[in-house]
Amino acid sequence: MWNALLLSLVVLCSLPAAAGSALTDTETRWLNAGWPVLSYAKQHQLPIDVVVQPQPSPGAAPLAMGFVDGRCKLVLSMRGNPEAETTLAKIEPALLNAVVEAMTAHELGHCWRYVHGAWHTLPAGFADITEDPDADPQRVALRRDMRETRREEGFADLVGLAWTLSRHAQQYGQVHAWLARFRDDQPVPGSHHDTRAWIRLAKDGQAFPAGDNPFERAWPVWQQGLLSDD
Repeated sequence: MWNALLLSLVVLCSLPAAAGSALTDTETRWLNAGWPVLSYAKQHQLPIDVVVQPQPSPGAAPLAMGFVDGRCKLVLSMRGNPEAETTLAKIEPALLNAVVEAMTAHELGHCWRYVHGAWHTLPAGFADITEDPDADPQRVALRRDMRETRREEGFADLVGLAWTLSRHAQQYGQVHAWLARFRDDQPVPGSHHDTRAWIRLAKDGQAFPAGDNPFERAWPVWQQGLLSDD
């Protein structure tokens, strides 16, 4: 039954009709683990499709979110990509479902921001930093891109943690610790995926307001983190 449900959801892009008619074992494991999040998205009418990349994608993120024609595309890049299986292998078996759900909810956080027309925007009352007018334009653009991406990643990480708090409260501390370790590996402080300021705020889960909506629960914590993000 699961495979039938999954295949009914999957959109195979750029793929001849005779090829790629079945999911791989790795794709099935990821989708089975993340299925509660996808069901939530469907129930709340978020316009999301699951896209399986048919071509080899070595080094790509196993899960990523894209946007096409007003719809969100959860992209699985797992064929010919050892990172997809390596990521699963690094997760303690007892935490596998909770962590993959958090990762899937992270991507759903991106979708929520996009659907609400808020992608790369700041909330009311917040302003971006003022750059030196004499600074190199390319450096200015790079720093701006890093800030905008980092903020979106911070919101999405909080959505993943808020989801965990609602659905796997007993494992929240372990999932938070896993995410903190994952985000500790940064090429430079303040890079695109340096969300540590937000992760620190959510260490014990008490920072989140009560409720069941992970996006609304993440919102005030995200704003608090924006105050220390530069």
